[in-house]
Amino acid sequence: MRIITYKNYFNSVRLVTISVFVLIGVLSNQAYGQSLGFFKGSDCIMATPGDLLTGCIATDYISVQYEKFRKGFDTPAGWTLQVRANGDFSNGSAIIPAQFVSISYNGSDGAGPSGVSGTGSKMLSTTTPASLITTSSPLQSPPTTYFVHRLNMVVAGGSHLSAGTGTFSTTLTLTLVAQNGTIIATNDRVSVSFKVDYSSTCSGATLNSYYSNQPTFSDYASLMNGRTVTDAVSLQYQPNEANCTGWSLKVRANGNFTSGSNSVLPQYFSLRFNRVASGSPTAAQIGVTNNAIALAYSDVPLIDQSDAPFVKYGGTEHKYDLIIAGGNHLLVPNGMYTASLTFTLYNQNNQIVSTRIQDVTFQVNSSSNSYTMVLQNSADVIDMVFNTIANYQDGVSVSKLRGLKVTGYNPYQVLIKTSGSNLENSTAATIPVSAVNIETTKYTVTSGALINTFTRALSTADQIIISNPMANSTHQVVEYSLRYYTAPSDPRLLGKSGIFNTRVLFVAIPL
Repeated sequence: MRIITYKNYFNSVRLVTISVFVLIGVLSNQAYGQSLGFFKGSDCIMATPGDLLTGCIATDYISVQYEKFRKGFDTPAGWTLQVRANGDFSNGSAIIPAQFVSISYNGSDGAGPSGVSGTGSKMLSTTTPASLITTSSPLQSPPTTYFVHRLNMVVAGGSHLSAGTGTFSTTLTLTLVAQNGTIIATNDRVSVSFKVDYSSTCSGATLNSYYSNQPTFSDYASLMNGRTVTDAVSLQYQPNEANCTGWSLKVRANGNFTSGSNSVLPQYFSLRFNRVASGSPTAAQIGVTNNAIALAYSDVPLIDQSDAPFVKYGGTEHKYDLIIAGGNHLLVPNGMYTASLTFTLYNQNNQIVSTRIQDVTFQVNSSSNSYTMVLQNSADVIDMVFNTIANYQDGVSVSKLRGLKVTGYNPYQVLIKTSGSNLENSTAATIPVSAVNIETTKYTVTSGALINTFTRALSTADQIIISNPMANSTHQVVEYSLRYYTAPSDPRLLGKSGIFNTRVLFVAIPL
């Protein structure tokens, strides 16, 4: 620094200060007259589950333009091109780390210096630049004033690509570096991106449903046989933007089928996939089976990990048959029985995508329910006690006078059966129900003898114990006495210990 003084023509004195700053170790681009430009090709797109596993390669994706060499520019061999990511890749809401993307040198346009070799595929880092090339020839101008290097971009496949759909973008910093580490030129706004057009999250998909073809049970035979209702439940999928695979459809019963205080357990009801009514994919592509799936209070899968994705913006409808098992559980009073079912669409990560609650109904309007039966005089509990050898030798008999009252205005039969083939105790020991007999006799005095009563050994099969063909007023309310007994010295009772139980059902049906 120096200070210069002088006198002007007006005899005044001025001081002029001149400062000179010397920048050591950093030379600007302008000092060399050098700049780095770029243009990029088409983004690679991953649109299937397989693409997410394998990733993608964008060949010659970045074209690096070396240009504006000033005359006399000369840098020794050993110069290189470095790359660093300025941040992770983002679609605006999700992040894919830059480390899953690599850049590699693929070639030049032939106009640049010879002796350029790639250093292989370099994983991007947001902190440490990586050299993409080695050089054995200097940069000189002339003759070199402009040339292009072509770079590939590789996106590694894996679970990190399941972050969501969209275009994932970031910027890179490309730097031309001399052998001694001097930065010759740099460009920190090199935009790069790739597109994920497939998501395992199924985000945006919705579920809808409706119920049709409600079954009605009108007689005893239908209650015992059950019913299969074709296309009873329809499930509609609106995938919107989702094209995910590995999705599952599950169903659970939110309670019993109820009508007032009466109910039937959901375990007697099943859903069975019938067909794809509209849309895609096909049943074969999904990998769905036609097995009947019993309802439960917890989720059970109707479709488990679909092999095929939805088609974007393409509505799909599935039809399910409702299978109602016949049996004693349906011997309930007439009425409309309703259960609420929750259908849930899950993605392959078992995350809930959409739910739909659908009421399913059936009706009992059985002619057998037009009769009234009452077990009275403690006939609803029968205790047969064997506590002496005489009980075994002579047998045991328990009578219930006027134990059953039947009211009916049309001819009828009364059937009897047991809920199981054995009486069982707490240790799972058994006695066949046929070891117990029931004798039915008419108690009410009527003007005719046309009512027939029978004696039967207990069984799970329907057996007639009363037959009343009369419809006149003297036969509309009739009481019957019941006697349960065992045969003397029945070997099936020998050596048994404990309390053995079964349930006996009385069923009135039209004659």
